[in-house]
Amino acid sequence: MTDVSLRRPPHQLVVTVLGSGTMGAQIAAHFANAGIRAHLLDIVPADTPADAPAARRNALAIAAVKSLAKSRPPALMTKAFASRIQVGNIDDDLEEAVAHSDIILEAVVERLDVKQALLSRVAAAAKNSAILATNTSGIPISAIAEGLPAAARPRLVGMHFFNPPRFMHLLELIPGQATDADLVADLANFSDRVLGKGVVLCRDTPNFIGNRIGIAEMLLTFAATDEGDYTIEEVDFLNGKLVGRPKTGSYRLGDMVGLDIVGHVVRNLSESLSGDPDDANYDPLYAMMKLPKVLESMLSSHRLGDKTQGGFYKKTRDAQGKRSVLSLDLKSLDYRPKQKPRFEELKQIRRTPVLEVRIKAALASDGRAGDFLRKVYINLFNYCATLSGTICDTPQQIDDAMRWGFGWELGPFAMMDAVGLRWCATTMAQMNIKPASALVDLLESEGDEATWYRNHNGKNQTHTRGSYTDVTRPEGMIFLAPLKGTHEIAKNSTAALLDLGDGVACVEFRSKANIIDEGVVDMLAKAPTLLAERGFKGFVIGNQGPDFCLGANLLQIVMWSAQKKWDDLEQAVATLQNTFMGLRHCPMPVVAAPHGRTLGGGVECSLHADEIQAGADLFMGLVEVAVGVLPAGGGLKEIVRRGSAWSAQLPGTDPYEWIRRGFEAAATAKVSMSAFEARESGWLTPQDGISFHKSRVIADAKSRVIALHAGGYVPPDPSEAIAVIGEPRGASFELGAQMFAWGGYASEHDQLIGKKIAHVLSGGMSPTAGTATAQELLDLEREAFISLCGTQKTLARLQHMLETNKPLRN
Repeated sequence: MTDVSLRRPPHQLVVTVLGSGTMGAQIAAHFANAGIRAHLLDIVPADTPADAPAARRNALAIAAVKSLAKSRPPALMTKAFASRIQVGNIDDDLEEAVAHSDIILEAVVERLDVKQALLSRVAAAAKNSAILATNTSGIPISAIAEGLPAAARPRLVGMHFFNPPRFMHLLELIPGQATDADLVADLANFSDRVLGKGVVLCRDTPNFIGNRIGIAEMLLTFAATDEGDYTIEEVDFLNGKLVGRPKTGSYRLGDMVGLDIVGHVVRNLSESLSGDPDDANYDPLYAMMKLPKVLESMLSSHRLGDKTQGGFYKKTRDAQGKRSVLSLDLKSLDYRPKQKPRFEELKQIRRTPVLEVRIKAALASDGRAGDFLRKVYINLFNYCATLSGTICDTPQQIDDAMRWGFGWELGPFAMMDAVGLRWCATTMAQMNIKPASALVDLLESEGDEATWYRNHNGKNQTHTRGSYTDVTRPEGMIFLAPLKGTHEIAKNSTAALLDLGDGVACVEFRSKANIIDEGVVDMLAKAPTLLAERGFKGFVIGNQGPDFCLGANLLQIVMWSAQKKWDDLEQAVATLQNTFMGLRHCPMPVVAAPHGRTLGGGVECSLHADEIQAGADLFMGLVEVAVGVLPAGGGLKEIVRRGSAWSAQLPGTDPYEWIRRGFEAAATAKVSMSAFEARESGWLTPQDGISFHKSRVIADAKSRVIALHAGGYVPPDPSEAIAVIGEPRGASFELGAQMFAWGGYASEHDQLIGKKIAHVLSGGMSPTAGTATAQELLDLEREAFISLCGTQKTLARLQHMLETNKPLRN
C-alpha cells in the first residue's frame, strides 16, 4: 500500500506541474487558488546557453504566469495568488522541485515516449509517497506506466482536468492496472474537498469517458448536419438550451475547445479503437471515427476556432466598426452574416419550462428539428448504453462526466429516462439501430416503466449490471432537489422553506434567475416566525441554481415607474429593506450561501446574514448603476455600517478608506471574480467561509448555523450607532464622479447616480462627521432610489435591460 499524504492543510502541500502551456499553467493556477504552493516548470527555450540568466532559461514559465493575470475568464481567483507559483525549467530545476512535492503532474506534449521519459526522471527524484500524475487526455495510463520502474507504477494515476481547469467542474481520475487503490481514494477525496472538483473514476480506455462520449456526440452531429443540410446556427440551437445543453451548442463549443484538439481526439480514437465486435477495444460507432471533410478543410486552412480568430464562427467588425459575428457556410466554406434558426414545430415546445418534458417533446416532434435530434440522440443513447460497464462502472459516471465536463443539465441516461426507455427502443427499431443489450435487459426485467434511475425507499438508485445500486456521492454534500415535496415546510410560486435536518432549514429561491421577487421576499419575511414556532436552530439562505441571485424584479420596477405609482414602489422598497433587516436581527442565526453570479439584491440579502459561506467562484457586486438606480435594499447602508465597525476596531481610524472602496465598487458596478476578491472588496469578512466544491456550499453553511447556535447566538443590536463621514469627506466622492465624467468614463446620468450614492454613503452630507442609525441610512437609500426611478434615462436603462439583457449607456 502506498503511503498517501494529502490529508493535510493545503498550505502544507507542494505540487510540481511540468509543462506551462495553457493547461499546465492553468492547472498550476488552480492549485494556487486552493492554497497550495506550486512549481511550474517548462523546457528551456531553444538555443538558450547553459550559462544564461535564470530569467532567460525560465522564460516559458515566466510568460505563462504573466498570461494568467490576463486570461479571460481569469484562471487565478485573485492576482495575489500568483505569488504561490514558483517558476523554473525542467533542465535545471526538476529534481529539486519534485523532491519536495506531494503531487507531480505532467502536462506536456501528447507523446507516449516523451511522457515516459519525463516521468521516469521524476520517479527517480521524487519521494516515495509522492503521487505521479498525468493530464493526458487519451494515452493509456498503463502504457505510460510501462516506462517507469516497477516500484513507481502504483503511484501513477491519470488526472485529467477539463479546460479551463478553474471553471470546469469535471476531473477524471484514471487508475492504471498497477495504481494503488488507497492512493486513488485519497486523491479523489483531496480533489473533491480541496480542489472543489466533481471527480469521476474512469477505466483506462481510449479517451476515458468525457471525450469518448463528447466526440461521439460531435461526430453524430457532423453526420446529421451534412445529411439534413442544416446550418451551424440551426444545429447550435437544437443542441443548446432546448435539450438542456449550454447555449454554445456544438459548433460554437468546437471553436472554444479548439478544432485542432477535436481533430487530435478523433484521430486518437480512430487509432485506438476497432470496428471488430470480437476485439477488446470494439466501438459501435467506429465507422464514424474519422475527420469529417469540413473539419479536414478547416484544419488545413488553419481555421482552428477562437485561438485563430476564426472557426465555425468569426468575430469581426462591420463598416461602421461595430462588432459582429459571421457564420461559416458549410458548403462554400465562406463566412456570411449569422442567420436566425427557425423551427415552427418547436415554437411551443421551446417554451416548456420543465426540461424533461421539453426534451421528450422535442425528440418526438415532426419536421427537420425532430429528425435531427433523433439521429443524434437516439444513436448517442444506444452508444452510452453499450459502453456503460466498459469505459466505466455505472451510468451515473457517464452522466456526471457530461454534466460536469460539458455543461449538460441532464446526462444521456437521465435524458433517456425523460423520453422513456420503451420509446427509445421502439425508435431505435424504426431507425434500424440494434438496441444495446443493457437496454434490452432492463426493459425485459422492469417492463415499460423501466428507468435507469429511480427513487427507492428514499434513496436514489441507478441500474447497474442487472440490478439497482445506490447513487454514490461523497459525504458532506446536500442536494436540495430531492428535498422538494417531502421536506418542504412552506412554499409559494418562487420560494420554499426546506428542512435540512438537525434543526436547520433553508430558504430556497426558485424564481427565474433566482431574482428577488414578491414570493422570495415573502418567504424571507415569514421564515423566522415559522421556524421559531417549530423549534429550529436557524436557517440557510441558498439554492443550487447556476447563480445565487441576479438581483431584483426589474419588470415590476419598470411597471411602477412607467405608471408613476410612486407610493407602490416606495412601499415595495421599504418592505424589502424591512425584510433584510429582519434577517440581520433575527432571533436565530442566518447564514447566506451565495455562489456564481450574486448581483444587486442578492448581495444585499447576503450582507444581512450573520455569516456567509460562499462558493469559491463568486461573482458578487452591486451593479444597480447599470440599470440607472442605486442599491436600496441596505447595500449602501451595509458599506457604511461595516466601515464604522472596521474603524471602531482601530481607535482613531477614519472609516473613510473603507467607504471609499465601497463607493468605487457601487458607482462602477464592480463585480468580484471570486470569493477571495469579494473578501478584498469587503463583501465577505475574514470570518466568512469559502467552499471550493459547489455541492458543499449548502452543507457547509448548515454547519455554520449549528455552530452559531451552539455558541449561544445573540442577534446584533438594531440601535447601534453607525459612524458617518459627513459632507467634508463625502464631497470627494462627488468629485470622483465628476472626474469620471470628465475622463469620458461616465455619462451625465452616471454622474448623477454617483452623486446620489455619495449622498447616502456620507450619511446625507451632514455638515460634519457623526453617527446615524441604520434606519436613517435606509431612508436615504430609498429616497434616492425613488428619485432616480422618476427620471427618463433610468426608465430607459431599465427597459433596455429587460429587452436585451444588456446595459444601456445613456
